[in-house]
Amino acid sequence: MSLLAWLRRLVVSIGIGTTSYAIMLGIMVLSVVYDREAEPVITFAFDSGRRIVSVFDTLVSGSHWGQVAVNHLRERVNMTHVVLSIPAIIIATIVVGIPFNWALGGTRTALQRIAIALTSIPATVLLAVVLFSFNALFPDVYAALLRFADWVWQASLDWLSSSGDALPGARKLTNAARQGFSGHHYVIMALCSMVASFLVNVIFVAFTRAPASPSVQSQRQYSKL
Repeated sequence: MSLLAWLRRLVVSIGIGTTSYAIMLGIMVLSVVYDREAEPVITFAFDSGRRIVSVFDTLVSGSHWGQVAVNHLRERVNMTHVVLSIPAIIIATIVVGIPFNWALGGTRTALQRIAIALTSIPATVLLAVVLFSFNALFPDVYAALLRFADWVWQASLDWLSSSGDALPGARKLTNAARQGFSGHHYVIMALCSMVASFLVNVIFVAFTRAPASPSVQSQRQYSKL
């Protein structure tokens, strides 16, 4: 693979991750501004997150390290935010990933672009579950990741607060977010979407071969003469 191809896939992945994080911030804003209207959605996300952990708890029953991972998932991860981030990842992967792959020439067919997008979504969720579940095995690395994610989150809130003159109620909204949100999980989910998209794109290209262009075919035929 050429350097340009790697850069092209990296741009697509960054676009997906950045867009999904922006949508997650939008979800946070809406949940604060329309707290009463959003309450059923938040409750659904909370219940879904709890059910997910319960399913994992059943699957790893009898396994020591499995129980360690699930307990860490239950005690240290805000599964409500994880569930709320999934719609943002789906939207970003489809709305940004497919057009970017087309515009930058990362894939050859529309079917392949759609397949990459649809595969990237469960791959993101799987990567996030593995990361959140087994971070207890690598506490120092995970602590560094949390510090980076918290820095991004605080920088996002600072930017939102500085927009108070242009966005009515932005400072009040930011203060509410600082008190009620542990938004580093949003950042980590966006990073997972970025990494998953890149890996899926590379795997698809590695296992699929694009048809040769007419000029290449003519050169091959000429070389056989």
